[in-house]
Amino acid sequence: MIRDRLYATVAAVAIASGINVTFAGLAQAQQTAQAGAVEEIIVTARKRAENLLEVPLSITAFTEADIEESGIDNVNDLANQTVGFSYKQGFGRIGSGQGGGSSNRPAIRGMSNIIGGPNAAFFVDGVFVSGNPSSYQLDNLQRIEVIRGPQSALFGRGTFAGAINFVTRKPTNEVQGKAEVTYGQHDHFEVNGYVSAPIVEDKLYGEISGRYYSFGGDYFNQVTQKKDIGDQKTKNFGAKLYATPTDALTIEANIGYAEDQDLGYADFFHGDAKNNCFLPRLTTPVFGIARNTIRSQGYFCGEIEIPANFFYFNDAIRAAGLWGTERIAIRSSLTADLEIGDWTLHSVTGYNHSEDNQLIDNFTDGARGAGNVTGGQSEVADWSQELRIQSPQDARLRGLAGVYYYKESFGSGFTRTVSSLAASLGRVTITNPYVNDATGVKNAAVFGMFDYDFTEQLTGSFEARYQEDKPQADNNVDGVVDTTPNGTLKTKYTAFLPRATLRYMLADDSNVYATIAKGNKPGGFNVVPLLNMAPADIARVFAEGAERYEEEKLWSYELGYKASLFDRRATVSSSVFWLDWTNQGLTNGFPYLRITPATPTTFARIVNAGKSRIRGIEIDTSVRPTDWFDFRVGYSYNEAEVRDYIDENERDLKDTDGRIGNEATQGDSNGQVRGNKIPQTPAHKLIVSGNLRYEFNDEVEAFFRSDLTYESNRWAQTHNLAGTGDSYLLNLKAGITNQDLTLTFFVNNALKDKTPLVVTRLFNFNRGLLVPDPVLTFAGQPLRFTFFRDFRVGAPRKQQFGATLLYKF
Repeated sequence: MIRDRLYATVAAVAIASGINVTFAGLAQAQQTAQAGAVEEIIVTARKRAENLLEVPLSITAFTEADIEESGIDNVNDLANQTVGFSYKQGFGRIGSGQGGGSSNRPAIRGMSNIIGGPNAAFFVDGVFVSGNPSSYQLDNLQRIEVIRGPQSALFGRGTFAGAINFVTRKPTNEVQGKAEVTYGQHDHFEVNGYVSAPIVEDKLYGEISGRYYSFGGDYFNQVTQKKDIGDQKTKNFGAKLYATPTDALTIEANIGYAEDQDLGYADFFHGDAKNNCFLPRLTTPVFGIARNTIRSQGYFCGEIEIPANFFYFNDAIRAAGLWGTERIAIRSSLTADLEIGDWTLHSVTGYNHSEDNQLIDNFTDGARGAGNVTGGQSEVADWSQELRIQSPQDARLRGLAGVYYYKESFGSGFTRTVSSLAASLGRVTITNPYVNDATGVKNAAVFGMFDYDFTEQLTGSFEARYQEDKPQADNNVDGVVDTTPNGTLKTKYTAFLPRATLRYMLADDSNVYATIAKGNKPGGFNVVPLLNMAPADIARVFAEGAERYEEEKLWSYELGYKASLFDRRATVSSSVFWLDWTNQGLTNGFPYLRITPATPTTFARIVNAGKSRIRGIEIDTSVRPTDWFDFRVGYSYNEAEVRDYIDENERDLKDTDGRIGNEATQGDSNGQVRGNKIPQTPAHKLIVSGNLRYEFNDEVEAFFRSDLTYESNRWAQTHNLAGTGDSYLLNLKAGITNQDLTLTFFVNNALKDKTPLVVTRLFNFNRGLLVPDPVLTFAGQPLRFTFFRDFRVGAPRKQQFGATLLYKF
């Protein structure tokens, strides 16, 4: 049924877009003189300007026109247009680079993660951007490059799955700009624009840009009796100075400011009452707490559906003068290029700073007479510097070499509680104050690359980076110097990260390539609530090594083919790849006794799986058979599976006798998840886009565009039991344009798809459960306190109609 629905949807989009092209038709199009060619794109994925179809890497690139025509407004839109790249903003816009919901982490080629730093990194003009990119302004961009596969050799830490690079516009002597206004359902209003102009002709140029975005929410809130679930507001401002004081020197300075203010987002707890498999076997309670004769906490097997009702105590949050998410971010960079003869010296300096304040309603079922909305404040700043020198690019042997330094640090923060009781609505309690300005990471590296043309057709490339990564974590209390092991934790990881490539030009417009690359993700420290943990549990944390996780490593093998066909009326980019991944970071809960209030609970920690493997294919084709019609088809498949991992949650889930024995060391089959799929990533992705244009005269043109994105099921965890199901996102646009003015009408989520964006395995923290345990005790008995299993689920945006008016000059 799912396959039939997919075929029917693709057929409908094809018919609506006018897709009726055969290979014979393409051959005929080759002889059609008036048909325009697919646009040639220049990218800088290897730190220098190259033709997209000649770079021996898997890259999807979007020009400024592509961004505008497809309506790419945020990272979610970008992922929907990119094969092999999945990004689901399932829990609003919470979280920074190191925390928040699993939805705020890009998954490239099936390499997903749930907590911790992302496996792929975002860059702006080559500068690494820490923090959450979900509200980054995409209106000032010249190009976006999504590079798949490990990019550790040239881009460094955090890129062992891939890199996403935003390239901003450069102002010129020409005065130009745009103003754009969007209005849509659910109180959606957005205005953005920019102006660029010369300040000193031929020497100094400037640009300013800005954006205001608001969305009133699209789900009804049973608590506030308003449609405020998903309410969001963003303000963006940017400025750029571009100077060419001499023919040999260019200098560019950028600064951007972003401010987010969101209420509760469209998420919910599924509820342990709906669990339908591996259910507990309850016996006589202990002190009123449910007692289980086996270790399973219950589970839900199947596709989780979006509920009819949502609950979020937004009034309590606003009465406290706070927001669900309030974030301020400043991003800046300074770039300089100096030509010394045929050589180029390049410098990139970056500084980013963000502050996050978050409050999360942990009881979204609304069935409570008491409870609290919890959250906290965090602050992070990073500084980076890269220097590199590049040889002449027309030589047979050419290359570059550089050095890099990066420092990231977290400032003061705290956790807090907001009462949602009517008697004390909005009361704020600060808990767990801490100073963690010693928490962060330092990274220093040297890197280089060279190309050599063995023949006119065959070119070999070798890249490498040597880096030292020094993470540290500080758990000191405000104003207290702590010299115990519970204070500052430090470690160091060193890595040599090479990539070797061979490219053979079959013709001027086609090539094949082969790549072998090594990537890594440095280890670090888990966020352990030591300041509110019983001493015995603190000792257990360090005894079991739960305070840290180890380095993840990857070897990538790839074969690719790129070509332009039929006088550039069609382009194709395809690849097959094999990824060997060791020490993959997955998650488990760690039980402990909280001091205030004195209750048992758990914290989530990263644990390292043994081995994982990903095999896949990608193909992306664009065709322009006539000057009035073009279409694109992209498909990716990732067979991402665990090859060796003893999962203690799997072992407990399938327990039948309440005994553990030595399963963890001997590898009891009930804990081994070999062959299961990696969670939080789809196996299949299909993109079908079509553009129709009709010219009324030389100045006025009508257009219609359709974009379908299909993604297959995403598992919540390695058990492969609960999942999202398949999603079908269809966006439609139609409008009219002349040289300066464009009016567009749009329908987002035209099929009213209700597939959850993300499903995360959690607990029902309202329902305690005692399970057998050979080590821990409760009330003098061999029991471990835990909770009934539950799931937190993020809902998608509803169908939306709207219009956009764009003026360019």
